[in-house]
This record gives sequence, structure tokens and C-alpha cells, in this order.
Amino acid sequence: MQQSNFTKLINKSYENVRMASYAIDCIMERIHNPALAELVRKQNKFYLDATTDIENLARSREIKLNDINLVAQTMSFVSIKLKTLKDNDSAKLSEMLVRGTTMGITDAIKARNEYPVDSPELVAIVDRIISHEEEFVDSLKTFL
Repeated sequence: MQQSNFTKLINKSYENVRMASYAIDCIMERIHNPALAELVRKQNKFYLDATTDIENLARSREIKLNDINLVAQTMSFVSIKLKTLKDNDSAKLSEMLVRGTTMGITDAIKARNEYPVDSPELVAIVDRIISHEEEFVDSLKTFL
């Protein structure tokens, strides 16, 4: 069965925020700078709230969401742990977060353009994800 653009976009958005939150969970214990830790906690709260918004919208449309796959999760976990094994200062962690978040921004913009929808609610969620991720990147730059 062919998936609609709505289903594709909502799934891409869900995978985006779930992966971002998972990556934050993996890196959080390595953050020792209180200001950076607080910034990252606030961003993770945004991701968790966005996850709930997406789940509620999917439920209202009777869409089953695809979670991040186990391979992607494992690769992310191993990559983060290896990259922070020897160097976990704030600048290095911020750089990793900037790179990951920039990938999230790129993926969200690409999905929004690739799967146009006539759903103001879904478009608003995607735009909010992009906007928050752009603000997060800007905030992280102070730690580089």
C-alpha cells in the first residue's frame, strides 16, 4: 500500500525527534558544564513534547508511527560513546550536538519539501521542530 505524503512526513518528523532525544540521552552523562547541561535538558524537553504532539496527531488520523530502528540507535550510541571516551569537554560535546542537530534540521527541511501536505497542524509541528533546532544550534555556538 502506498503511503500518503502525510504519513511519510509525520513518520520522518517522529523519527527526527525520537533520534534527537535518544542522542541527548546518550550524551547527557558526559556533560559536566551546568549551563550546557541545562540547555540540553531544555532541548530534550522540547523533543519529548514534540514527540507527544506527533503521537497525538498520528493517533487522531489512525496512523501507526515508525520508531527509530535498532541499527540506527546502536550506531548512534556507539558513535557517541567512542567520540566522548577521550574528549568530553564542553566544546567537543557542543560540536557533536551542533552536527547532529544540523542533520536534524536538514532532514526536516528535506522531508517538508519532499512530502508536501495540506495539514496546517503537521506543517506547524515540522516548522516548530526546525525553528527550535536552529535556535538550539545558535545557543550551542557559545560553548564551542
